[in-house]
Amino acid sequence: MEPYQYNTKNGKRYRVAYRTPDNKQHNKGGFTTKGEARAWYRRKMVEIENHGFSDNSHVTFKEVAKQWLDGKKRTVAGSTYKKYETECNKHLLPALGNDLIKKISVTKCQKLVYQWADKYKEYSKLTNDAASIFDLGIRTKIIYDNPFRQVVRPKKENSKKIRSFTEAEFNKFQTGLREHYGTANYKAFAFLYVLSHTGLRKGELLGLTWNDVDFTKGFLHIRRAVTRDEDNHLIIGKTKNSYSVRDVPIGEQTAEVLKKWRVKQREELQFFNVNSLKPGQLVFTNQQGGILSPSKPGKWLNMIEEKYDLPLYVSPHGLRHTYASLLINDGVSVNKVASVLGHSDASMTIKIYNDLHPVEDNSMGNIIENL
Repeated sequence: MEPYQYNTKNGKRYRVAYRTPDNKQHNKGGFTTKGEARAWYRRKMVEIENHGFSDNSHVTFKEVAKQWLDGKKRTVAGSTYKKYETECNKHLLPALGNDLIKKISVTKCQKLVYQWADKYKEYSKLTNDAASIFDLGIRTKIIYDNPFRQVVRPKKENSKKIRSFTEAEFNKFQTGLREHYGTANYKAFAFLYVLSHTGLRKGELLGLTWNDVDFTKGFLHIRRAVTRDEDNHLIIGKTKNSYSVRDVPIGEQTAEVLKKWRVKQREELQFFNVNSLKPGQLVFTNQQGGILSPSKPGKWLNMIEEKYDLPLYVSPHGLRHTYASLLINDGVSVNKVASVLGHSDASMTIKIYNDLHPVEDNSMGNIIENL
């Protein structure tokens, strides 16, 4: 852009105008010659091309983090966004918020990673999200590199517990489920039965409607799930990801359990003067016909575990792991199990299975030798 002349009490001066990537107009004056103004303009254009905004030297970590959170708000569920926001406010911003992002060093980031590793079991998530904020700074040309991509992550001992039932425990669970809830609380029985026979996520079953149940072909059409919005209110929202939208097969016994529950649900809702035949009727609701509390299934399951001497650490999500494990043990291909679970690929399914079932015998050691 050609410099333009203006007069001051000290004589002629030159000014140049330019735009930053955010489309804001700026100008710089005070040059005594056109050549000086042109040289400054060329340097500024190179700086903008390489770094981004002209005032990038004043951009704080907090400003980039806010932009990162704005992006998350548009791409993830409300409950997930709330977790990101809480994490930023509780951990990332107190540590880095007021620092100029361009000045944050690898040394400072490394110290933070060590501190987080000493305090938090899942410190890697904090590290990953901090790195994502710096990545955004690079994409918007505010900074050149990412110090969090250069830190060393300390190894932590993995104290995994088996979070699913064995086959024997699963059979014991099924017996206890029928004995304890089969007649006394059919809602609890039906929910835990369907959960343990389909591998659904708890939120997916909570968001299931009767329109999603195909009794003729024997499928549950998973299209939505119960989640929370930014204000922590329960809502019917999207599934965890696009792979979670799927059709899950059900057996004849599961279908019969659901049919019986549909009759009992109508009786329950009619008792409380709730219309049980409205469009989009949820399969499982509270007594007012609204979303069933997500804490209920865990309490129902714990009651069975305590009464029948089953592992207390198996949660409703552990029934999903149990389902996957039992299918694989029975010879169902990992790819099919991954599809039914709504995993993006079989590697996730294999990891869960291997975590639950480490190799305990050496029979494979003789296979090659005996060829």
